[in-house]
Amino acid sequence: MKVQKIDNSYISFQNTKAEKSPHDKPDNKGKKNITAIAAIGLAAASTIYMLIRTDKTRIQKILADSKKGFKNRLDSGQLEIEIKNFKDNKNIKSIDELSGLNNIKDFINSYEIILKNPEAKKEHNIHEFSSLLFWGVPGTGKTSAAMGIAKKLDADYIQIDKEFFDSMFVSEGSRRLAEMIDQIEQHAKSHPDKRIIVFMDEIDGTISIDRSNNSRHSEDLINTLKRGLTYLQEECNNIIFIGATNKDPNGIKSDNISVKLNPAILSRFKYQIEFSLPDKEALNDSWTRLMKTGSGKNKFSVKQNEVIAQKFEELGMSFRDITNIADKLNRADAVEFCRTGNYNSKKNLIQILRNDEKIGYDSVKKSNIEEKKKVKIIEELENLLQKP
Repeated sequence: MKVQKIDNSYISFQNTKAEKSPHDKPDNKGKKNITAIAAIGLAAASTIYMLIRTDKTRIQKILADSKKGFKNRLDSGQLEIEIKNFKDNKNIKSIDELSGLNNIKDFINSYEIILKNPEAKKEHNIHEFSSLLFWGVPGTGKTSAAMGIAKKLDADYIQIDKEFFDSMFVSEGSRRLAEMIDQIEQHAKSHPDKRIIVFMDEIDGTISIDRSNNSRHSEDLINTLKRGLTYLQEECNNIIFIGATNKDPNGIKSDNISVKLNPAILSRFKYQIEFSLPDKEALNDSWTRLMKTGSGKNKFSVKQNEVIAQKFEELGMSFRDITNIADKLNRADAVEFCRTGNYNSKKNLIQILRNDEKIGYDSVKKSNIEEKKKVKIIEELENLLQKP
């Protein structure tokens, strides 16, 4: 008799090699073979069952340990989310220092004034805002505004990137999003006197009305986000959730129904603020700051900056566009200075504008302006910059 050990369980079965006996009859030999085969089959079935049972138990244990370890990380404050504070970060500007964005500046400043006056707050039934939805064309300052608000309020800043919980599996993305919401709650409750900005960019990727084959995935995330937003607003008074989208959330400014965002999520945002392309004044202010050298020298005169801003507006440029142009211009000037000891910012700017394919792209209509019109605007700028 052989005995085989399988995961602390013992299964006995008859030796598969039947020993020959001089007393065995031919009929008994066949019976012994059948008995041996049956024993082997029973042993194999038992082995498979024990392996499945053991594997299932092992998986359950791993999941339980993972959940326990996750809770321990939360209890010990070892969060997986990245928490930033911009108080001492000179590269991040307060909302008041940013160019343009007057609508959001007025909104934040008025709220701050009211909330500092308890009597006015009580008399007019004012509650601290817990959620904002920024929407508008790309490059208009939505992310910068969220960071600027965090700096102005000396708030902790947490950014939720959709890629963190994006998954091909329906339940996986929702689980990750739920875990992140749990971590945010733990941090908020551990710092009740600290304001916390939670920013989620491209929120339309999660809450849009999905009419495709991925609707189940989208709906699952929508429900998780909806419950999470409601829960955080009810449990944590110090959280301000800011969502951002490049689309019109109400679908009013587009004939395409796919840009309309989920109404259940929209209802969780108390305020919606539209971000439009910057006007001439905002472009001028931002460009002037970008054109200051480290030593404080201005590359263009006040009049020239005004002319440049006017032409930038005609080209439909955003804050992101002019930042990219400024970076290219500064690099071109630096290379020319290293080679010759001099540089010509006017010449370099015109050359960059002519070669940059993104210049003249209408973010609203999703199309480029006519090439002739673009060339004409750049030529006009070139001529104006030659004047004293």
